[in-house]
Amino acid sequence: MNELIQKITNWAEERNLIAGSDPKTQTLKLISEAGKLSRSIANRKDCRNNVGDCFVVIIVLSAMDAYNIREFIAQSDLSKIDDDHDAISSFMYELWEEFGVLSDAINQGNSYRAILDDLLIILSGIARFHNYSLEECLAVAYHHIKD
Repeated sequence: MNELIQKITNWAEERNLIAGSDPKTQTLKLISEAGKLSRSIANRKDCRNNVGDCFVVIIVLSAMDAYNIREFIAQSDLSKIDDDHDAISSFMYELWEEFGVLSDAINQGNSYRAILDDLLIILSGIARFHNYSLEECLAVAYHHIKD
């Protein structure tokens, strides 16, 4: 996972997404990607790329804030967090609710690191609900964006 995150960080730096963008723009991108994820889930389609695309934007947001999200991942067992959901709709509700929290934090100039952690937990749950790993989703997304 660390290697993939580094590759995506390098990819984002090459495209000037970290220094040349801002958290508000990337939050809009994240919401756009989450809309695509919602559509895939509603249509019962493979959502690995969509989960991965959301993760890519979270990596960009974390790099903008000089936050090493790898530390959170290393300290967390994302495969065991939040196993009490019995429907994908509960994960999606939490995801969209957390976007409101993220938007408020960014608009008010507050730290949003813990919110990125929460979003990763939710995305991990969505991936697991569909029998994917978060790393698998990130690999699929990286394969689509790398060129």
